[in-house]
Amino acid sequence: MFAEASELPPVVIRVRETAQHTTEHPAMDDYELMAPFYDLVNADLTEDLPFWLGLAAKRGGPVLELGCGSGRVLLQLAREGQRAVGVDCSPAMLARARARLAQRADLGQRVTLIEQDVRALALEEQFPLAIMPLNTFAHLLTFEDQLLALVRVAEHLAPGGWYALDIPNAAEVFAAPPGGLVLERTVRDELSAREVMEFSMLSLDRTAQLGHIMWVYDEIDREGRVRRTRIPMTLRYTFPGEMRALLELAGLRLVGLYGGYQREPFEDGSPRMLVLAERPARG
Repeated sequence: MFAEASELPPVVIRVRETAQHTTEHPAMDDYELMAPFYDLVNADLTEDLPFWLGLAAKRGGPVLELGCGSGRVLLQLAREGQRAVGVDCSPAMLARARARLAQRADLGQRVTLIEQDVRALALEEQFPLAIMPLNTFAHLLTFEDQLLALVRVAEHLAPGGWYALDIPNAAEVFAAPPGGLVLERTVRDELSAREVMEFSMLSLDRTAQLGHIMWVYDEIDREGRVRRTRIPMTLRYTFPGEMRALLELAGLRLVGLYGGYQREPFEDGSPRMLVLAERPARG
């Protein structure tokens, strides 16, 4: 027997519409609705931390993190004794970073948070190391915006300074067969006693090198009521040859291309593309 409609737990749906990120039309805050879920579903995401911490240990601080979000990497840098400057264009994510920082008074003197768009980056400081972890660069949706951002990054690197970014391997993304809605993970929020299910669905525009992602979050309370939040997001996938050209045009030199966080060689089948570039000490 099927339950009567009146007996079924209600489903509340929230939808966020998003716009193309272009220089003429500044990006909307894609993370406004995602912010409450981000730390919860990414609590176990630590596999990339040794890569960033290793770079910081080798180059020294201060470290500039672009797209610092809620401070997942930034606060870890501070815990390791580095002075870190975090830049993000999302007020919602920066608010969460400030809240996390408020719980660690010992880190307050080491961390600075700034709301800026990387394409218009204007800081009164140069850095020995700038980083863009976990897909930040992919939020720049045109070649022109990517180049503009890299030019701004180069301006904020000290001579001989390093810049590193982490994005998906475009070839692997484009080779994947079409798929439907995928359950990414299920987590429990102990504070609210709710279960959160994270789903994603990817639609590819290979000509434009864009992936249109629909993130779906189902929050299930004690009574079994479901609140669904749908958040559309778009990423741009960059190939190695294009990345080399972008770096050169921005005045940066490619010094390393890796397929994983252990600095594995980048090759067919690599899940990630980690890029390490340098601002030449001269010229």
